[in-house]
Amino acid sequence: MIIRAMFLGFLLWLGVAAAFRFGGQYFFLPDESLRMVTFLSAPVIGAVLGFILLKVLGEAAGDEGEASIGLTLPVLLLNGFLTHEFPNAFPNLDPTLDATFGAWSLLFGGSILFMGLWTTKLAPQDERI
Repeated sequence: MIIRAMFLGFLLWLGVAAAFRFGGQYFFLPDESLRMVTFLSAPVIGAVLGFILLKVLGEAAGDEGEASIGLTLPVLLLNGFLTHEFPNAFPNLDPTLDATFGAWSLLFGGSILFMGLWTTKLAPQDERI
């Protein structure tokens, strides 16, 4: 289960990285007022993609949280590398947007994790405080 989720997470990272590499200049705009809209889009996009990908994985009830960890781990680890190498990885973007990309990727990954934990169906004996 975790290996399938991590493989799908790697494919998710690859898709996101390719989207920013080839079309990021239409998403990450250097204008300050639009930057907040971009920043706030991360939790929405991450939650929607997380919900869809967790349904695609079809994990057993109670395993959604673990699957979301598998989905998010490659995204967070590899986006750390992309943030460090931002000018080389994304020559089509303004180099000063590296911090915006880093924050966006953390919010994106965190929202996938949140969606996995939120959709986890625990057995009654697991819900003790």
